[in-house]
Parts: sequence; C-alpha cells; structure tokens
Amino acid sequence: MTDRLTRHRLSSLLQASDLREISFPQLVRFFQDDRKVRHFKPDGLCQIDPRNGERVLFSSARARRPRDDFSQENREGLRGKEKGHSGRCAVCAGNTTGIVDVAGLSEGFTFINKNLYPILFPEGMNDSPIDPGRDALTPNGGGAFGFHFLQWSSSVHGHDWQTLGHEDRLVLMCRLAVLEEKLLKESRGYMPSATGWGGPAGHFGFFSIIKNHGHLVGGSLEHGHQQMGFSNVMPRRYRDNLSFLRRHGEPFSAFMLRENPKDLALRDYGPALLAVPYFMRRPFEMMLFLKDTKKSFLYEATPTELGALGKGWHDAILAMLEVLRGLGRAPAYNITFHLGPGAGIYCEFLPLTQEMGGYEQLGLYVCQSRPQKAARELQDIFTNRIGAGP
Repeated sequence: MTDRLTRHRLSSLLQASDLREISFPQLVRFFQDDRKVRHFKPDGLCQIDPRNGERVLFSSARARRPRDDFSQENREGLRGKEKGHSGRCAVCAGNTTGIVDVAGLSEGFTFINKNLYPILFPEGMNDSPIDPGRDALTPNGGGAFGFHFLQWSSSVHGHDWQTLGHEDRLVLMCRLAVLEEKLLKESRGYMPSATGWGGPAGHFGFFSIIKNHGHLVGGSLEHGHQQMGFSNVMPRRYRDNLSFLRRHGEPFSAFMLRENPKDLALRDYGPALLAVPYFMRRPFEMMLFLKDTKKSFLYEATPTELGALGKGWHDAILAMLEVLRGLGRAPAYNITFHLGPGAGIYCEFLPLTQEMGGYEQLGLYVCQSRPQKAARELQDIFTNRIGAGP
C-alpha cells in the first residue's frame, strides 16, 4: 500500500480546517505559539544588493533541515518497494506542524501547514518596514517578517500535479487563492502600508508561490508540495514586473501574449497559454500566461481560469520530467508564480537542463539551445508522449 497521511493522524494536527473560518490574528498566533516553528525561526533580517535591488533574507536555522529528496540513500531505500513508497516519509507519518487548511480530493486530501524551517516569521510586524519603492544603499538592513506555508499536493505519497486529475488540480489552485486572499486582504494593521501594493485594494504585503522539485534545485522533501510566502519584502522579480508596467504601460504577460512568436506556443487552454519564451535562458524553459491580463491575483480568477492554470502545471511538469529523463539528468525543476501589478498572472517552469556559470552570475546567459528548437521538441513530447491527458 502506498504511504499516505491518514485522516486519523490529520485530526491530531488540525488547527483549522478552512482558512476562511479563522481570522488573521489567529493565523499570527498559530505561528507565534508554535514552539517547534519558533525553534527554527529565521534571523528576521533583510539586506539589499545596491546594484540591482535583490533582497537577501537570512535564515541560519534552515541549514538544519532534514533531506529525503532524491538522495542516493533514498533511491536505495526505494528498491523493491512499490512506486511512491519510501517507508520514511515524515509527511505520511504525520511529523508536520499544525495544519491550517484541508480539502478533500478524489483520493485523500490536500492540506496547508506552517513550514517548520521558515524563511519568514510573524514577529516584529510593526517594526520599520523596508521600502520597496527605493533601493537601500547602506548596510543597515531592515526587518523581514511574514509567513511561510507549505501546500502538500496530496496526502497520498507520489501524487502530485502531474498525476492528479482536473478536479483535484482545481481544488489545489482554489486553496492557494483562498490563502492569497486571506493574507492580502486581512493584513491591514499588521503590515505597514509602505511594504505592500497599497491603494484601494488594501494589499499590504507580497504573496509568493514556488515549487522546488529535486535536491539539485533546492527541494528537500520528496512528498509533492508547494511553498507559499507572505512578507513585507518584495521579491526582485515582482519589482521587475512593476517596473515593466511603469515603463511600458502594460503588464509583462500582455506584452508576451502579443509579442512572443506564435511558433513558440505549446498548448492553448482557452483562458491560458503555455509557451517557450523568445528569451529562453535555459533549454526547455516554459511560461504559462493567463490571457485576462487585467487580473493580477489568483483570487480574481474564475474556476475555469484556475482550471486552465492547473492543466498547464500538469502538462509542463510532465514535459520537464520527460526532457530531463531524455537528457539523463535527475528530475530537478523550479516553478515560480508571478502575481501582482505589472505581472498579470503568469508562471515560469525552469528545468535544470543546464548549470549556472560565471557569465550567468554576471547577468549574461549562454543558452545551449534555441527557443524554436526547444519548442519543436516540446511539441513532439506533448503530441506523441503526453497526449491530451486528464
């Protein structure tokens, strides 16, 4: 039998079953009162690279994270066992922090909990904020605070976006939208106005979603999951998207939907489009764009649009795994969600097909393929090896 977190074990971890039913102050207390999370809380310091505005968060405790993801020891432990069953999964055993949201799937359930090794912690929320509107040219730094969550794609080990059906993927996207709306709309009074989008929407803070799969790109646990952050610190790419809007008068996604060459399109989902960007930095990188570029946040998207984004994740992950398998590389990729003014809504899919070198560290990328060639190979994978899919 495949490993899974049981409903019985879930009940002992449950602090809230639906994020919509708890207040923002309760969420703050869930973090502050958790002795395990507090034991590994981050340093709470942010510095800014004065050359380009990149933010650096310091979290010394994360060096103590355990790892089970794609290590040699884990691969040996999988031999002779049913696929997806490691026998040592901490998540399946219920060795997690308190759970703040849970939703049923066709098999098992998805849930959101607090990251035990957070990069952000809700302490000092009323301290002097870091102003995202200007670059700090001094080494004084500033306070970094917020939340760091995990969304486990399924309680069943081995189930993730690429194996889940449409309805289950829609549930995952909807729960991410619920968390985003909770944090962005109810943080007034906790997040100083200078640290967020501000304006009529009343958004005071920055919500981010990423997925790391494989230890080569920062993944530490094999059980499929996403990370969600909410902080007073604006991620660099969010700042880039906002700058793009100010310079060009339109969101980056609107520009790409119009200007990206048509032969780089991979799959059209109606409300969303998956494509290879014309400036592909690494072979087989992809982007997924929501076509309604007037929307900037997940909670603004319709169920049909969220379903299209979920289908894009499903297909892109399958394609990345197929590409990496064909290259003889370990399964390793990152996914980043781009939200907020200047972005529209779009995602980047970044398989580890080529390592970073010194020129890339200087900001000069050298890509070992061309976008048109990568698009043709991906189109072949979609047509002949993945198919329409669920």
